[in-house]
Amino acid sequence: MVSTERRLWQSARLAAAVAMLALLAGGPVPAAQQRAALAGGPAPLTVRYEAYVVGLPVVAFDFRLDEGASAYALGGQVRTEGLLRLFYRLDLRTLSQGTIATADLHPLFHEQSLRARGKQRSARLDYPGDGTVTTALVPAEDPGRPKPTRQQTVDTLDPLTTLLAIGRSVARRGRCEGRFAVYDGRRRYDILLSDDGVEPAERWPGHTPGDVRRCAAAAVKIAGFSWDQDYSPHTTAGRVWFAAPAPGAPALPLRIDFGSSWGFVTVRMTALEPAR
Repeated sequence: MVSTERRLWQSARLAAAVAMLALLAGGPVPAAQQRAALAGGPAPLTVRYEAYVVGLPVVAFDFRLDEGASAYALGGQVRTEGLLRLFYRLDLRTLSQGTIATADLHPLFHEQSLRARGKQRSARLDYPGDGTVTTALVPAEDPGRPKPTRQQTVDTLDPLTTLLAIGRSVARRGRCEGRFAVYDGRRRYDILLSDDGVEPAERWPGHTPGDVRRCAAAAVKIAGFSWDQDYSPHTTAGRVWFAAPAPGAPALPLRIDFGSSWGFVTVRMTALEPAR
C-alpha cells in the first residue's frame, strides 16, 4: 500500500511535470546578444499558475515569456506550497533559449535546477543544430532507469520549447493537433494533442476576450522512467483550455486537468501581467 505522503508527493511531482509541459513560460532577462533578436515581438509577459490536488493547493508556478521576431527566452520557478510544503519542499528553476525560423523553433540550450528533500539535481541540454542533443546531468542518471537511446532523442525539444511550440501551433492552426517529441535530459516522452471544440468566453469571465479552445492531451512515456516505481500509467491523459487572455498575448493555457494516483489535479492561471 502506497503511503498518503508518497501518493501526495507523486501527485505534486506529476502536477509540476504536466504543467511544465503545458505552460508557456519565460525566464530571466536574456543576455545582451539575445535582446536584439527578441525585439519586434509581443511585450514580455509574466504568468502565474497554481496546481490543486483534490481541491488543495500543492504547486505554484511563476513564469516569464519573452518572444521576439527571431528568438525566444522562456523560464521560471516552480515550488510546492500549502500543507504539502511542510513535509515536501520542491524548488525548481528552469530556462530555455532558442531561435525562431518561420513556424519552427530551434532550441539553443535548456537548463533546469531542482532542489527537493535536501538534494540538488541539475540538467543542461545543448543543441548543436543537427537534430542531436548533448546532455550534462548532476548527479548522473539514476541507476535502474532505462536511459533513452541517442536515436530516441534526435529531433526532440526541451519541455519549455515544447510549450511554446504547442501554443504557436494552436494559434496558427486555430485548433489542437499534433505530436510533440520531448526530452528533458533524463526522460523521453511524447505530448499528443487533439481538438475537443471551443467554449464561449462567457464561461471564462475575466480571463479572455475571445473563445477558448479545448484540447484533449496525453503524455506518452517512452524512456527514462522507472516503471516499477511510477504509480501513474504509461500514458497520462487530460484536457487543456487555450486562449489569448489579453489582446496581443499568445495562446496560453487557462486551465489543465488530469488524473493522478492521488486524485484529480487541476492547474489554473491565476495572474497575467506585463513583465517588469
